[in-house]
Order: sequence, then C-alpha cells, then structure tokens
Amino acid sequence: MKKITLFIMLLMTSSLAVAQSTTNSIFIDQVGDGSNITITQKGQTNKIGSEQARVVIEGNNQTLDVKQEGNNNTIQGSILQADNANMDVTVTGDNNTLTYDEGDSGSVAGSTKTLAVTGDSNSMTFNQGTTASATGAIQTIAVTGDTNTYTSTINADDVVNDVTVAGSGNTIALTQDGTAGKNIEMILTGSTNNVTVNQKSTTNVDTLKINSTSTGSTLVINQCNAGGPC
Repeated sequence: MKKITLFIMLLMTSSLAVAQSTTNSIFIDQVGDGSNITITQKGQTNKIGSEQARVVIEGNNQTLDVKQEGNNNTIQGSILQADNANMDVTVTGDNNTLTYDEGDSGSVAGSTKTLAVTGDSNSMTFNQGTTASATGAIQTIAVTGDTNTYTSTINADDVVNDVTVAGSGNTIALTQDGTAGKNIEMILTGSTNNVTVNQKSTTNVDTLKINSTSTGSTLVINQCNAGGPC
C-alpha cells in the first residue's frame, strides 16, 4: 500500500497531479489564494482524505479538479473559506463514497461545483454554506447508475442546483436555505426513486422544475413560508 501525504501552503498558483494504479491515500491541506489542484486517482479502495483527516482547502479563487476511477473509493474534504472556488469532480466506479462541506469557517460565495458520477451503489453527501455565506453558488450534479444515494444541503441566496439522474432505486434529498431566490432543476429517469425537496423560502420567489420518468417513485416537495417551516 502506498501512502502519499501532501501539504501545500502557497500564496501563488500551485498545481498537483497524482496518478496511481494501486491503493493510495492522499491528504491535502491547502492555504492560499489562486491555487490550482489536479488529482487523478485510478484503482480500488483509494482515498482522498478520510473521516479523521479530511482534505482541507482555504483561500479565494481556488480551482480543484479531481478524477477518480475504480471501486470502493472515498473522497472526504472541507472547503473552509474560498470565495469563487471552482470544483470539478468526476467519479467512475461502484460503491464509492463522496462527502465534503463548503463554508465551514468562512464565505464560499460564488462557488461552483460540478460532479459527474457513473456507477452503482455510490453515496454522495454535500453541504454548501455550512456556517457561512454561499451566495451565488452553482451546483451541477449528474449521476448515472443504480441504487445511488445523493444528499445535498445548501444554505445560500441566489443558488442554482442542477441535478440529472439516470438509473433506478435512487434516493435524493435536497434542502436549500437562504432568503433570496433559490433554483432547483432536476431530471430523473429510472424507477423506484425517492426524492425529498425542501427549499424553506422566506417570502422570496423560488423556482423548482422536475422532469421525472419513473415507476414507483415517492416525491415530497415543500417550498415553505405562509404557514411555517417545512
């Protein structure tokens, strides 16, 4: 087993590329503005961060590009404070787990997250604006495969959440807080889907568009206000 530990603290653009075919563990602690981090990981049971030692990113104008191929891989990370951060994650394989938060200690306004997952039995959990602003956040999720689980919680104003799912037996839960307009656009194709959406509006106009082609799905939608919380 190879273990790669990386610590980056720069005030200028940095670039990191890792490609391995065997089991690897990658840990990153990045502090500084304008960094560019690229990770490519191939193989089985690889880790980018862990529950005990997450990947940590802090600084404005960050670019993070992650490609992970294989089964039983994990990604666990936190973006503490990073306005205008751009994250692009591509995962191909089965039984993979992705968990990360944005805005644990400061603003992540204007952040963009793009995730493409292809495979079965994958689990995805995301939080944006955990304790601070994620104003203007954009999240684009594309999931292809069976029995995937996707949970997203966004505390933000003017957020755009675009989700595309193709497969069966999927479970998706979306919660979006904030005051200004929030937008969710979702396309579901498959069967036995269970979708729960709570936007928790506060007198502002939110938009929700769902195009579903499915059998046996359970769909619960609450946009709230005018009577209390969802």
